Amino acid sequence: MANPARIWRLISWVLAGALIVALIQLHQAPTTTRPGTSTLSTVNNIIGYEHLALSPITRRAHERYSL
Repeated sequence: MANPARIWRLISWVLAGALIVALIQLHQAPTTTRPGTSTLSTVNNIIGYEHLALSPITRRAHERYSL
């Protein structure tokens, strides 16, 4: 049987390589496919998800006490 330490080292190198490739692809992606910082829609603006929207009081309490 192969050395477990060698197997884990190989797995970690493969995962590190995949991460580097993904970051390079993300960096080279055109800016039109990535949303801007202020263009994310909230649940209040999405049609069909109104039941998930929080009331203003609940939203304030959540913002105050969430980490």
